Amino acid sequence: MSTKQEQLKAINLQKKELAEQQKALREELSSTKEQRKESRESKVLARKNTKAIKADLRVISSSILNVFKNNDVEEIEALADEVMETSTKLVESIRAFAEASKEPEEF
Repeated sequence: MSTKQEQLKAINLQKKELAEQQKALREELSSTKEQRKESRESKVLARKNTKAIKADLRVISSSILNVFKNNDVEEIEALADEVMETSTKLVESIRAFAEASKEPEEF
């Protein structure tokens, strides 16, 4: 083979290798794009849930003094349980938002 043919063969081989690298990079970028999309959707859902839970807490908070005035132990304990359950939901929603806010792993 002549040197020009060898050069052409080497160039074609490099082209194939670069095409494979390009394909791999595109797949990685596509994967990252999907992760960001899922992250945005999770953040939206977490915000929505947080707003709803905060509204529930406001309703519960407004009833605290009335429950205390009744001086009914069972009612107070039920209110305490309701506050704990709702607070736990709020914490879970906030943590879900924090998890969704993390940057996708770099490739």
